[in-house]
Amino acid sequence: MALLQRREVDYVHIRKPGARREDMEKLVESIPQAYRNRIVLHDHFPLAEKYQLFGIHLNRRNPEVPRGWKGSVSRSCHSLEEVVRWKNRCDYVTLSPIFDSISKAGYRSAFTREEIAEAARKGIIDEKVMALGGVTFDKMKEVTAMGFGGGMILGDAWNYHRVLSIAGSDSGGGAGIQADIKTISACGCYAATAITAITIQNTLGVHDVMEIPAEIVEKQISDVLDDIGADAIKIGMLTDEAVVEAVSRQLRRHADIPVVIDPVMVSTSGRQLIDTTAIHVMKSQLLPLATIITPNIPEAEILLDMSIKNKEDMQKAVCRLSTEYHTSVLLKGGHLEGDTLVDLFYDGTLMELPSMRIYSPNTHGTGCTLSSALASMIARKEPVDEAVRHAKDYVTRAIIAGAGYRLGRGKGSLCHLPIE
Repeated sequence: MALLQRREVDYVHIRKPGARREDMEKLVESIPQAYRNRIVLHDHFPLAEKYQLFGIHLNRRNPEVPRGWKGSVSRSCHSLEEVVRWKNRCDYVTLSPIFDSISKAGYRSAFTREEIAEAARKGIIDEKVMALGGVTFDKMKEVTAMGFGGGMILGDAWNYHRVLSIAGSDSGGGAGIQADIKTISACGCYAATAITAITIQNTLGVHDVMEIPAEIVEKQISDVLDDIGADAIKIGMLTDEAVVEAVSRQLRRHADIPVVIDPVMVSTSGRQLIDTTAIHVMKSQLLPLATIITPNIPEAEILLDMSIKNKEDMQKAVCRLSTEYHTSVLLKGGHLEGDTLVDLFYDGTLMELPSMRIYSPNTHGTGCTLSSALASMIARKEPVDEAVRHAKDYVTRAIIAGAGYRLGRGKGSLCHLPIE
């Protein structure tokens, strides 16, 4: 069911060689009715008719279509000759192995890229042929670019896209670690955390902060990365020089992991969340390790010691930030006045991201949500520029979805709706 709920998955094939009919029937019966029209069976085909499943998959164990079957028919192929023989007799066929297998040791790709390209040119490989063998979610664009109609995913189906959030805790649940976990989960990723501070706050503001010792922060990070690992790291609130140095040390140890830094310095209610010495260490040690940073205008003003009053100032600032810290930059424009907002993304080329201002009383945690969504998209192997657009779209929908709710007596939270 977890697979069927993933937005990338159209159908799930159930393959259990040697399973008894009664065991297979129990499995099919456990699938909610709403999902059965997306199930394909490889064995015990009469169950597909009985439970009105989407299709059956022919193979060497079950090579024939049952009499009277009117649903989808697919078949396994292991050569281009088999594809030619079976493609027009089925709704779709699989061809394998295209890449080296993830789940079968020693099961290597059987086709060169030249052979696949030639088969696609001749029309042998087309939208009715699905790639199988070593296919992952991350390789789907490559698979379709090769001419296949899609891919069949085995081992990679059970791998999470992992995001580690290093940030402070918000007792009100709207920002910080709490917002990060909600956002990362809504974006289809697994959220791990390293907590840097415990804030005492609600919708009216931050009332106190307890800093977590740098040693404990660093141990949280190392324990997660040494065991679970991460496909992206999001960094939010860091309180002092020692914590910034500890985080920087861990990033250098794991330099292959993309890093999104939201340089949190002042809360929405105006409370300073990081000391001046820590800001200097952040600028010299941490920011140059980032894949992308996501400052708002007040944060950019602190990082650059300049005033930003309009779009032209933003353009100068985003270029300076990228040059000085050797990273891509998403500069958020929400602090400027006007009904039209413009965020700026710069990675050597300037990209404008305009949007209409959404008037909502519930915008607490917007920055945390954006950076966590961005880290999630990067963890899913999206290019950074695409990840920026998709993360901004997610936040826009979360603000709209949360605008009508009432939570507390102050500034409420976004609604971290599931990604579509």
